[in-house]
Amino acid sequence: MPESEYSRESSLNLKVLELGWTIQRVYWGSWDDYYNRLLSIDYTMSNTGTGIAGFAAVQDSICIPATVYVVTTMPLAAGDIDPSSSLGLTLKYYVPTNVGSFTVTTYATCEDDAGRIYWLPGPLL
Repeated sequence: MPESEYSRESSLNLKVLELGWTIQRVYWGSWDDYYNRLLSIDYTMSNTGTGIAGFAAVQDSICIPATVYVVTTMPLAAGDIDPSSSLGLTLKYYVPTNVGSFTVTTYATCEDDAGRIYWLPGPLL
């Protein structure tokens, strides 16, 4: 059957973002940081997908108990992350002397090449 003038061939190259967020190191950056209870946590934000994670940014970092809180100004712009690449970020937290341990949930965003926004690990509520 002959091809119609209204037929068109097209291909779709779907780019996928796969973001990761891991803790690398937890430490007091200096004696002054220890005295002022400012704990540093080094993180790695990675993109194991096939598309560029554009405009990556940390939006918030929420701690339990709430007496621990992030002191790094949010949002923290990280920039673009190429496929199979990662970048390092350091966040500082105020940790009172009566807290021995805490948990952190950190929220980040980025955009794909179509301008869709992705949240890691999910939308900030």
